[in-house]
Parts: sequence; C-alpha cells; structure tokens
Amino acid sequence: MRTSRGLPHDPAVPIDLDRDLSRGWFVAHVTGVLTIEELIAFLTTARADVDTRAIPLLVDATAATTSMTPADVDTAVQIVKRVVAAQGMRAHVAVFTTDDGFYRWSLAYEVACMAIGVRVIRVFRQRADAEQWLTILSTAGRFHV
Repeated sequence: MRTSRGLPHDPAVPIDLDRDLSRGWFVAHVTGVLTIEELIAFLTTARADVDTRAIPLLVDATAATTSMTPADVDTAVQIVKRVVAAQGMRAHVAVFTTDDGFYRWSLAYEVACMAIGVRVIRVFRQRADAEQWLTILSTAGRFHV
C-alpha cells in the first residue's frame, strides 16, 4: 500500500492508506484496476500490527474497478479466515464504490465473510452511508454495558 504518513509501504498495491485523525480511522483510496494479488497484499498488511487492528477502515473505491472474479471471492475470504485465526478480528470496514462490477464483487465478498462469522465488513454505494455506518459502529464500540 502506498502512503506518505509513516504507514507500511508497498508500492505494488494501488491503495493509498492514510489516517483521518479527526475520526480516528484509516482511509484507503483504491485507484485503477484492483486485482486479487493486490487485495491479498492489502488484507495481509493493512492494520496487521497490534496497534492498528482496532482502528476502523473506510475504503474509497470510487476511482477503482476490478478484474476479480467470483472465484477470487473464495480466495479473499480464505485469507480473511487465516488472518482472523492468526491475529484475531480487526475493526469494522466500510467500502464504498460507484463501479457496478466492483460493487457486485464486494457484496459477494461481504456475504461470504458473514458466512464465516466475519460481520465487520459492509459495502455501500455512497460515501455518506459508509461514513454513517462506520461512525455508528465505531462509537458503539466505545460503550460497554
């Protein structure tokens, strides 16, 4: 992932990862055509250290398309399953995109992750909806009854 703010750097991934300090989130900007290899690199490195796992992630994929196939959903979900088993669950992720193919793929990924018990990923068409969902869950996570 590319970044200029002291976060891990992998120039092969078309994803810029920044911190939104006002909200306490990471914000990823996906550009170009996202491949399964690039997604796997992101899934295994972003928020991988103990200090960043609990930080919510907003993914802006409005400047992206994808070449990923339905079979790649299974590949990505298996990566998520391995990451969760090895490192534990990471914080919530809200993805938003306007590209129909990216949206369909992301919805299939969301549903497949839910099937393995990972219920922290949601896909949206609009940034405002993604931000609202992430804000609600991020805020709710701070309160324990």
